[in-house]
Amino acid sequence: MAKMQKPQDAYVVNGWYLNLPVPGILSEGLFETLEGMGKSSGNVEMVDAGSNHVYNFTDQLTRYDEMTLTRTYQGNATDRAMEALVSTMIETGLKLPATAVKMHHGNEVFTIVFEGFRFTAVKMPTLDVAGSDKFTVSYTAMCDGWEIVPVGA
Repeated sequence: MAKMQKPQDAYVVNGWYLNLPVPGILSEGLFETLEGMGKSSGNVEMVDAGSNHVYNFTDQLTRYDEMTLTRTYQGNATDRAMEALVSTMIETGLKLPATAVKMHHGNEVFTIVFEGFRFTAVKMPTLDVAGSDKFTVSYTAMCDGWEIVPVGA
């Protein structure tokens, strides 16, 4: 039987930034949230006629989930650069390598390396004359794959 481990420290969901290799886009602090990152494999069922049991096998295909990123407009040149990048990606299918860096107590703990990252949609917030919310824009993104790389690996 394995010996139980005591927790040493717990990561929190804040303290991260996305690097996009595009001039005019400052990466740290650009995005506030990244959600929906996941991966899964498909399933193939086979029925055994003698026992009527259903057996499940992998289809050997890895699927990467759609992600949503949000950021607040600030009226600066980065907003214009993001608008141009997202428009180009939506209109032409341009893909870029990207990384998300996770920080903990000011130190980098791991990097998520995205292969074939691209924005597929942008959604502006509701304009409301009586509203006082931040002007938060949502971006839908896809990738061809991602991998978590620990520091020092």
